[in-house]
Amino acid sequence: MIEKQVKIRENQVEINYLQEGHGKNTLLFLHGWCINSAYWKDQIAQFSMNHQVYALDLPGFGKSTAKRENWTIEEYAKDVSAFIEQLDLENVVLIAHSMSGDIMLETALADNPQIKGIIGIDNFKFIDVEFTPEQREQMSAFFSLLQNDFKTNAPIYAENMLFHPSTKEEIKERVKSDFANANPKTGFDSFIHMMQFFQNVPFKLENLPLKLYLINSNVMPTNETGLENRCKNGFHVETIDSTGHYPMIEKSGEFNRKLENVLDLII
Repeated sequence: MIEKQVKIRENQVEINYLQEGHGKNTLLFLHGWCINSAYWKDQIAQFSMNHQVYALDLPGFGKSTAKRENWTIEEYAKDVSAFIEQLDLENVVLIAHSMSGDIMLETALADNPQIKGIIGIDNFKFIDVEFTPEQREQMSAFFSLLQNDFKTNAPIYAENMLFHPSTKEEIKERVKSDFANANPKTGFDSFIHMMQFFQNVPFKLENLPLKLYLINSNVMPTNETGLENRCKNGFHVETIDSTGHYPMIEKSGEFNRKLENVLDLII
């Protein structure tokens, strides 16, 4: 596994990434909020035996940087598109965890002919779900806490919302440590923009030119009715039992088998 760097977008963005393997198809892994490309190491090890595999750090997270103050989903999608173009990647399957599902969606909407498939990991679960006033109030209160003390409250959010009772303590500590050590401005701003983007996701899904594939934990069920109403090119959901928000490290063996199943449907 080789760690490399590349400058994109007129040298305003430097992407740190992991790369291994060869093949006619390219798997491009995108990590979730406040974590990094290392969360995909088990997948890189397995899938690089048959495919060309890349896993990048999103700018502002891990070791990637960007000379900007704007951490929107749209800007991240431009980063991904520029990365694909700069490295001349072909036959790309985007595999995107959590927040990066939105980035994947926005990237796919640009109708890049090199993108042949998209796979979301534990995302798009609440399409057309109506949240109660109480839930909205709790979310608003959390935003204030996050803004005032990101380092303390981001790990609390992980502890309360992102794990399953079976999640191992070392995984919990890894995630909470990454949250606590993330850049507070990038972390907070990207979270707010993700929440804003969420309002438009149902309408964006209606224009998605590809079938949507998902591998989701069933701790919080996926609203498949919403997906059926919105995904004009169809969708497919694989479910993993008894895992939190990080199935790729919590149950990497089962996750890899399900990912292989989905890739067989795409490639």
